[in-house]
Amino acid sequence: MKVLLISDIHSNLLALESVLNHASYDEILFLGDVVDYGPSPFDTWVVLRYSKAKRLLGNHDAAAAFGTDCRSSKPMHNASIVTRRLITLPDMPESALEILGKADRKLEIDYDGFRVKAVHGAPDDALYRYVTKEEAAHLDMNGADLLLLGHTHVAYEVKNGKTWVVNPGSVGMPKDGDPRASYAVLDTEMRTVAFERVSYDIEETLVALKDLLKTEQATYELLSGILRTGAMA
Repeated sequence: MKVLLISDIHSNLLALESVLNHASYDEILFLGDVVDYGPSPFDTWVVLRYSKAKRLLGNHDAAAAFGTDCRSSKPMHNASIVTRRLITLPDMPESALEILGKADRKLEIDYDGFRVKAVHGAPDDALYRYVTKEEAAHLDMNGADLLLLGHTHVAYEVKNGKTWVVNPGSVGMPKDGDPRASYAVLDTEMRTVAFERVSYDIEETLVALKDLLKTEQATYELLSGILRTGAMA
């Protein structure tokens, strides 16, 4: 079976559609954060939901659904508050937020004896802890053959003895120096992971975002810089 691994879409509908059209897969595993930052939270959520993806809750999803602090990194925290207030919450119906909040915080899946565990952040902190590539090498696998993480917006793979950790990066807002949408495909029979990037119309996304952030120019400048370069300024 080929499993499409995606994470951190962040209301970027065009990026998600490009990934779904580009990838070849049998099922989808989403590692969390469908909302905030981007211009199209509800439409993005609808596409993801009807893709029948297995879905994890991300810190931004929890913030939108439950009114909690997303606890994102300092440069992004104000942008998350602004976009949640001006875009996410006005665009997402209460019924959608209710369903969004019911996503799992952890998933354990057995593919014919191949054991996969998945969380948005870290095994000991499912929503908020960022696990770098260097830290991933020292994680406890807790009986899993493969551990899947999101949250960092940086794609990586770590193999160290029995430790195998994969982060597919971010669909909607990569921060690893490549602005193209990032994803990975797990082959459960071959037990391999292939990383992929696909282009989408960033400028069209930014036109929509700029219109929604007319009163928040600083937030727009921050987000547009990341979307265009794939990196923090």
